[in-house]
Amino acid sequence: MADGDFSKQRQRAERILDAAAELVLRWGYKRVTIDEVARRANIGKGTVYLHWKTREALFLAVLARDSVRMVDGFIAAIREDPAEILLHRVMKRRLLLLKEFPLLQAMFTRDTEVLGNLVNESSARSLQSQKFLATHAYCTLLRSHGLLRTDQDPETQMYALNAAVLGFYVIDPLLPPEARRSVDERAEMAATLVRRAFEPPEPPDPEVLRALAPEVIGWFERMCADYMHFAQGNSTSTRESPEE
Repeated sequence: MADGDFSKQRQRAERILDAAAELVLRWGYKRVTIDEVARRANIGKGTVYLHWKTREALFLAVLARDSVRMVDGFIAAIREDPAEILLHRVMKRRLLLLKEFPLLQAMFTRDTEVLGNLVNESSARSLQSQKFLATHAYCTLLRSHGLLRTDQDPETQMYALNAAVLGFYVIDPLLPPEARRSVDERAEMAATLVRRAFEPPEPPDPEVLRALAPEVIGWFERMCADYMHFAQGNSTSTRESPEE
């Protein structure tokens, strides 16, 4: 395929993902059809299927693309300050970035009003499982460099971490309006909790942070590549659609 054709397909795929994201946020997954996505993207319905074979695959690609963008935010922060590899900083940034990615927020909290049955689909569960395994691997890396406490076994530590942090995503709808906190406040509280409960009491060695930062960036970049491959669907296909 010529470079120009590939670029054209990539641009078309982005247009489809933009349309799908806009519609699912407005109406919810259950109400959005491929026909409506195609109309919003100003293409034919058949063209959508050149990129994604099913409706489920299309909307999972929307989530994967947002995941790429969120991880890109982590990478940019670490390049600016190696201390951003610390777990409490990552947890804080993830909460703050979710303000920009409400569909990921819906996935993390299993919001069926927005994502409908998509949160229960096997592929969606696989995406969530992939995120969990990635967090586990990240914590293992930090532990091996003395940046997490080791007075608990890794599995217990991971369970406690997920139980503690998830509350900051799901608690507000269960509280009266006057007791709720802004995303910024919740992010600060989550960072404080993670710092005190899961990281060693002594400050980290700046040299360790600087030495480990490139490895962490490479790890995040590989994660981005996996998400990007998923998000692009079949955009490298040589098939062309007459409907543009």
